[in-house]
Amino acid sequence: MKKFGFVAGAVALGLTVAGVVASGLPAAHAQSGVASGNTGGSVAFVREASNAGEFEVQSGQLALGRSQHPGVRGYAAQTVKDASEMLNRVKFINNANVAASMPGGVNASQQAELSRLASLSGPDFDREYIRSQVTISEYMANFFRGYGAAGESETLRAYAARAATDYDAQVEKARTIAGSLQ
Repeated sequence: MKKFGFVAGAVALGLTVAGVVASGLPAAHAQSGVASGNTGGSVAFVREASNAGEFEVQSGQLALGRSQHPGVRGYAAQTVKDASEMLNRVKFINNANVAASMPGGVNASQQAELSRLASLSGPDFDREYIRSQVTISEYMANFFRGYGAAGESETLRAYAARAATDYDAQVEKARTIAGSLQ
């Protein structure tokens, strides 16, 4: 994917561009002192992972209701399942180790992207949905990898490192489907 598309997609999904492009980590995560052991790093990770996971679930559910493309539908079903599992694991680890308040949904930018996707149909919807999934999956792979390397909560760090490889696979699957939609 072109860097411009990644940056534009990150902006549309409410992700912090400077942090995503410069270091592969969200700025909230990078600025929160994860490497120095400040509790803000784990809190920021929990909140960002929760928002992004909710976006994955809601956009996947939207795709299941709108798309007729078997590849898009299969991807969406798997993403809803995987993102729901991720949210449950992060919530469990958070409750046991971090105790951050978890957002109950998506942020304003992600809601705007969901509304934009909901206004589309047919092949236009399929292309834009998969484009958003490539963007969010790339972001999550880097975000989880970054926390997995330097996060303060040992349990959350171990989970993030393992989950980053799952997001890498998700990126590849989304890219493959995107190529078939051209």
